[in-house]
Amino acid sequence: MENTSKKWLNFSLVFGIIAAILISNISFTNSCKEMYENIIRIRIIANSDTAEDQALKLNIRDAVLESSKEVFNGIKDYNEAEKIAAENIENFKETAQKIVNENGFNYNVDLKIKDEFFDTREYDDFTLPAGTYKSLVFTVGEGNGQNWWCVMFPEVCVGGCSGRLNDSLSDDSANVAYNSDKYIIKFKTVEIFENIKTKIKNFH
Repeated sequence: MENTSKKWLNFSLVFGIIAAILISNISFTNSCKEMYENIIRIRIIANSDTAEDQALKLNIRDAVLESSKEVFNGIKDYNEAEKIAAENIENFKETAQKIVNENGFNYNVDLKIKDEFFDTREYDDFTLPAGTYKSLVFTVGEGNGQNWWCVMFPEVCVGGCSGRLNDSLSDDSANVAYNSDKYIIKFKTVEIFENIKTKIKNFH
């Protein structure tokens, strides 16, 4: 019991120090907050780590993102995108399930829209800070395999699309994402802060 109390005291101290650092960097913190509130992520969890199950995961990815092109076509507003995603949840699930069946597997696909925590993630030309995002989470079968994740809205992870984070973010926030090399320490600070915040939340 005493060790647990000390552990959470240390967490609280670190949390407080990092919070003070972030408060002193209001502009960067606000940019991260805007990303949490204006981006919809996608996560696909494979049944297992076998080559077959991992390949199936990527096939589901391609099919779902392709179907999302029409769903989010011309949408710029996050609230509208969130509403449309909810309205199309069964369509997305059916798309994923169809790929599973066509490839000869008998796995069920579960799909939920929920708040999901992600670590800092570097993509080809942008970086998203660690934190909790509204997400479409696909779980294939047992969901014991490695997962793939990216951004569903705006359409920056859809092949052939010209979507940019600027479609749903201010220029300042998009600039942070596309020029992450200038903010390496700040991204790491946010990651530590968000991880501790999540641990504290789950502890309660």
